[in-house]
Amino acid sequence: MAYISQFDSSISFDVNTGVINTNNLSLLNSFGASETVSGYDAGSGDNTLENGESLGVSTEEGSSLTGTYLGDLTLSTTSPSINVLGNGLSVQLNPLVGEMYQADSGELYMISDDPINDARIGITATVTILGQDTTFEGSLADLDEWLAGIPLAGPILDAVGDTGQWVLDTALTSLAYDPNGTLIVCFARGTLIETEQGMRPIEELQTGDRVVTRDNGIKEIRWIGATRLCAKTLAENPRLRPVRIRAGALGHNTPSTDLLVSPQHRIMVRSTIAQRMFGAMEVLVAAKQLCQLEGVDIAEEVTEVEYYHFLFDQHEVVNSNGAASESLFTGPQALKSVGAAAREEILALFPELRDADFSPVSARELASGRKARKLAMRHLQNGRPLVM
Repeated sequence: MAYISQFDSSISFDVNTGVINTNNLSLLNSFGASETVSGYDAGSGDNTLENGESLGVSTEEGSSLTGTYLGDLTLSTTSPSINVLGNGLSVQLNPLVGEMYQADSGELYMISDDPINDARIGITATVTILGQDTTFEGSLADLDEWLAGIPLAGPILDAVGDTGQWVLDTALTSLAYDPNGTLIVCFARGTLIETEQGMRPIEELQTGDRVVTRDNGIKEIRWIGATRLCAKTLAENPRLRPVRIRAGALGHNTPSTDLLVSPQHRIMVRSTIAQRMFGAMEVLVAAKQLCQLEGVDIAEEVTEVEYYHFLFDQHEVVNSNGAASESLFTGPQALKSVGAAAREEILALFPELRDADFSPVSARELASGRKARKLAMRHLQNGRPLVM
């Protein structure tokens, strides 16, 4: 069962930058009453949504909303604690994980598996009496009753009053917003990029190297960076595992050898089906949306990976292992994937990206998740290659 809870109206969210401003409000006290979700309306597409796609939500209480899915959201808290006459209590709330949703009217909501109230918030509490620790795991609503059964815990109860409200008022809460759940857009180590000197491994490229682009001839790399994901990170975040596109999976000799990219890295599709769907022969599609096709799979056997991403003066299409794919696109969500230090380097090179009104231009249309999956399925059903 899912629940939808509205944020306080004083909390603001910038869709372009992903910045959430809580205006110093206690987050756990900032939600309205949770309502039980009775149904979703994802339109005519499939039921897998990505950031920016439309979603209708109806509840058992009678609410009916239309709006936009914005990505994953996690509320994490510090551990409020109190010490009374040498005895103490500390409480750790379990992280609240859900989805961020914005109604067409502008209100922000969190959709989660549990309602956001003290009756359902999971906790781990530790009370220390005369140097001895006793631990409780359960719901915040049951904390008072548990404390009441512990000898000598009375002064702690007297000091905090309603323990549930004390926790909600004093737990410092942070919001972790992930617009796509996973957003690392780059090539894996070993990918061969066509340069002025021929095909070169991406890990050997440097700023200033000259790369062959599909639209604008030879262009210099303005910035290049790398992200290494160890076995532990991949195990904890399987959606970050690379996608392997087998040789010939996209079309004749395309790619010429197996290509390993991050799930969000966009590959160029060129076909008459794309022309009918998008009004253009060539579109860019995230690699993960092609996994329903033969020869395109999540590389489950990869235990660690090093991703590389590079920038030109503008978004470009390059030749990678014989397949056309994108350079790093400087949209606000992609910039969050490179880390704070790298982002500052990029903003120093391209100060216009700091302007909230600036919109970078993509080299081709960027197919949304649902349309990209529909595009792949139509190629599969018609037995047509993605690259003519």
